[in-house]
Amino acid sequence: MHTATILRVPAVLALCLGSMFGCSTSASNAKGGASSSPPADGDGGTNAASDSPAPNYVVVHGAWSGAWAWDAVAAQLRAKGKEVSVVELPAHGNDNTPIAGATLDAYVTKVETAVNAAPGPVVLIGHSLGGVIISQVAEQEPEHIAKLIFVAGFVPKDGDTALALAMTDPDSLLGKGALNVNKEQGIGDVDPKQLVDVFCADCSTAEQTELQAHYRAEPIAPLATPVHITTANWGSVAKYYVYTKQDHAISYPAQQAQTAQVTFVKTATLDSSHSPFLAHPDVLVSALLTF
Repeated sequence: MHTATILRVPAVLALCLGSMFGCSTSASNAKGGASSSPPADGDGGTNAASDSPAPNYVVVHGAWSGAWAWDAVAAQLRAKGKEVSVVELPAHGNDNTPIAGATLDAYVTKVETAVNAAPGPVVLIGHSLGGVIISQVAEQEPEHIAKLIFVAGFVPKDGDTALALAMTDPDSLLGKGALNVNKEQGIGDVDPKQLVDVFCADCSTAEQTELQAHYRAEPIAPLATPVHITTANWGSVAKYYVYTKQDHAISYPAQQAQTAQVTFVKTATLDSSHSPFLAHPDVLVSALLTF
């Protein structure tokens, strides 16, 4: 009988995934910080789209998640007159795409479809892994994006992968044994006993139950696929960041490091886990509406 190889990850992030995909281990040395004050006019991107009102929001969820996780935030934004589209990434949530069809290109294409369906420039929000995805979309569709908002999101530089960025975070529980990688199946699984602590330690019991009920293993190939972004395109889009200080998936120091060499128009800092859209949706919405 063939037995699938299951690897526990701390060093596995570097050794197993890196060897599987030949991914680069370079990551951005993360001008961002945790300030909530905007810098001087002209900082953080100045594309034409950012000068226009943009009531259209497109949201990209993160790894081990789905569109369902943003239901409360989307409802509150819609109640305030915003148009909101929450993208369901391939092989996530209720999407039935096979794991082999879950690629970074497929993610980007699905987000671009939502962006292009909007009646005007959009506010494009990316959580966690979604930060990589929205960066690539902004590179390819800068004229359609008014703002990029990273919510506890990876902030790549050209050539980075989500994996390379994750490897720079010694405080993440995912790198301390919470993550198991199945090479044959091409998926990463979070230890069920650590799932809540990794993603939503400050969630209510009901929210924790919802998180567990919606859980799906994560396709690992997109995590090791590099983005290609330029100053002319990605760099022209106005950027904003929401920091999460109690984050056990992408730690607060890692968020600060990744944002250090990027100029943001404005940032907000929440005393939240990795999932403020579950634990504190009203606080997150208030922050988003200040951007």
